[in-house]
Amino acid sequence: MRSQICGRCNKIIQPGDLFYRLTIKVYADFDGIIKIQDQKIDLKKEFDKIKAYPEDLLEEEVFKEFDFVLCPRCKEIYCANPLSLPLDNIKIPENP
Repeated sequence: MRSQICGRCNKIIQPGDLFYRLTIKVYADFDGIIKIQDQKIDLKKEFDKIKAYPEDLLEEEVFKEFDFVLCPRCKEIYCANPLSLPLDNIKIPENP
């Protein structure tokens, strides 16, 4: 097995060292309600607009997946604040 690199801090993770795999899936959800703003929708025009977009961009509107390798320290930092929300001036030390 070859070494891994932490996706957050770029630390080299040697074979046999502990590391974590982080998979993030972002996908469209549906609450069962469709809001129709304009009753005069030209379906052909709407379909033509959709066809003009590259397929990969349309797919990203519905589903996107990210996969990262994290060292133990970066896993702890990520798990403590996965959305990177403000911590009201709390500093997380870089070296434990």
